[in-house]
Formats: sequence, C-alpha cells, structure tokens
Amino acid sequence: MKATRVFTTIDTHTGGNPTRTVISGLPKLTGATMGEKMLQMKAEYDWIRTLLMYEPRGHDVMSGALIVDPCHPDADIGVIYIETGGYLPMCGHDTIGLCTALVETGMIPVTEPVTKLTLDTPAGLVEVAIQVEGGKAKEVSFVNIPAFLYQQDVTVDVEGIGAVTCDIAYGGNFYAITDARKLNLELTPAHASTIVDTAVTIRKAINQTMEIVHPEKLFIRGLTHVEFYTAPDNPGADVKNTVVVPPGGIDRSPCGTGTSAKLAALFAKGEIGIDEPFVHESIVGSLFTGRVLQVTEEGGLPAVITRIAGSAWLMGKHTIFYNPEDELANGFLLIPAATDH
Repeated sequence: MKATRVFTTIDTHTGGNPTRTVISGLPKLTGATMGEKMLQMKAEYDWIRTLLMYEPRGHDVMSGALIVDPCHPDADIGVIYIETGGYLPMCGHDTIGLCTALVETGMIPVTEPVTKLTLDTPAGLVEVAIQVEGGKAKEVSFVNIPAFLYQQDVTVDVEGIGAVTCDIAYGGNFYAITDARKLNLELTPAHASTIVDTAVTIRKAINQTMEIVHPEKLFIRGLTHVEFYTAPDNPGADVKNTVVVPPGGIDRSPCGTGTSAKLAALFAKGEIGIDEPFVHESIVGSLFTGRVLQVTEEGGLPAVITRIAGSAWLMGKHTIFYNPEDELANGFLLIPAATDH
C-alpha cells in the first residue's frame, strides 16, 4: 500500500443525513478565528474536502465535520463543516452526528446523564448537551448562534415557475423558506428530482436579484439553501420540510440550522412564542425538536437564540487513502456545481 496522505473518519447519520467526522490526517490551520481557518481550508486544502465528500468516496449530499483546534478560549473543540457543495458556517445535523461520534467512540470524557461541550464554529460558539445512557448518546441538543429573519415576503420572478414569495432567514446559513403547496410540490421521495430542480432555479433567481450578506460576518454571503414546507404527515409534528442543499441535493434530516431559521421567521411574524415546542419533520419522516429560548440582536437585526435537538447513529469507521497517482483522487460529481453564491 502506498498513500501520500491518510485520513481517519467516523461516519454517522442524523435523521438519515450523513456526517463524516474527520479525526486524523488534517493539516494544522493557522487562522486566528474559525472563520479564518475555514477560509484557509478552502484556499489551501480544498482537495481534502473533495476527496472526502465527492464520489467515489462520497456522494451528492455527503457532509462532514473537521475537528480542529479551537480559537475561542471558552471552546472545547473547533469544528469546520464541509459538504459536497462547499463550506458551512454552521451545520445542525453535523453537530449532532459529530457529538454522537465523540461520545460513543470515547474521544471525549463522558459524564452521565449529560455531557456538555462548547464548539467553536465559523458562525460562533455553540453550546451542546448530550444525553448519555450506558455510554450511548441518546439525544444531542445545541444552543445555536443567533438566528434572524433577514427579509420577509421576498417575491422573485423565477423562470418556468413565475412569482415565488419566500422569507429569507438565517440560522447558521441563509435559507429561502417557501410554501411547497403554493408551488404544487409534493414533499415526498418520489418527487425528489422535481424538488431539487425547483429549489435550484429559485436559489439562482434570488441570488441574481438580491445581495444577501450577514450583518456582522461578511464572509457569510449569498443564499445557499432553499427550504420548502407543508403540512406534516406525523401527527406529532408541526411542520414537514424539505431542504435543498448546494449544489443540488436533499437534506434527509429536518435540517438543524434550517429549523433555527424557520423558528426565527415564525417568531418574527408572531406565530410562535418563547419556549414553545416546535417539531420539524423531514422528507424521510425523521424529527427534530426546537424552541426559541430568548430574544437577542445580530448586527442591528432582531434575532433569537434557539435550541435544536435530535439523534444520530454510528455507521462505521473509515481509513481513507489519498494517492495522487489516482486520476480520480480529488473526486468527481455528476451534478452541476453551484456557482450562484
């Protein structure tokens, strides 16, 4: 066996969506903030992301968490979130998968019934509480960074569809949140290709029409995710959603940062209150629970602090080899790249 670089990963799924947590093989990053480290990773080591996320080792909705040294003195570990479509300031399902992997593989000291962690992410500090029974992570909840409604009732003219009205909200990534019923979209696996095509067209139209920039973290810009919603199938859920991630794939989970964004929009419109439980159902039937904890502000915009909870499952451990002589060492995709944000 000859390999130039070797990476060790732990793979989990959260509500059906994968997380590949990279525990060894990463370079030393030198940024003073997690945002700087993320940008350094993108500029100098993006081949690692494509190696681990793209085919043939990954797929069109592969997602991952890179464990790095934290920058903030209050943090336990630093995390950079990656996926097929690029880099994420924050990712909820990956946070749940990462923390489940850390507990169940013994990588961190575990305290039962609750193990607490503080993650340093490009979006900010994230407080995590892991419910542990017999060494198993039964549920992971996290207090997310400030979420806010960026712009309400944005209407754009979308080619082949017509006028589409949505809320633009932020929960760690920017989301266009729109009612699937008004687009005659059925949020079921059988209609996956139509859902993706519709979302990508909407995303491109919004990014061509308006500039979306985080009010404080200027490296967070552009609409990256489209979140459709409809009535739930599960009687215990409040809303069923389907999030389309870049470049063009469906999140199998209810989407953690998307749930925060949804809560921010609902709260801003007076449709949910402080500490009121909210259950989000995904396209495959998995559930996240969330609630608004308190009101805050972000860059002069009204914002909320939310808590999101869900569960993940260990799937396996990988040792992945990088051999530069492999003509497909950096991976490939059979879907168009996202170039609009």
